[in-house]
Amino acid sequence: MTPDRTLPDWLQPLAYVLPSSHVFEGMRTVIAGNGVDWTSLVAAAVLDLAYAIAALWFFRRMLVAVRRSGGLSRFAE
Repeated sequence: MTPDRTLPDWLQPLAYVLPSSHVFEGMRTVIAGNGVDWTSLVAAAVLDLAYAIAALWFFRRMLVAVRRSGGLSRFAE
């Protein structure tokens, strides 16, 4: 089950890449009495992990760049 079945067509791609959409879809399945939707839970966990890795990669790149430019040491004076 995808998290985009109640949204307009133009918002469906955005909902598919948000972990919260998968979590809410899984809760909707539980409330309907159909048990835990493990597919939605795993999709949310994978997306969370991917976003955390991307954020750490970006942070590392920015840290290296600011160290090279001396941007942090200018404020220490």
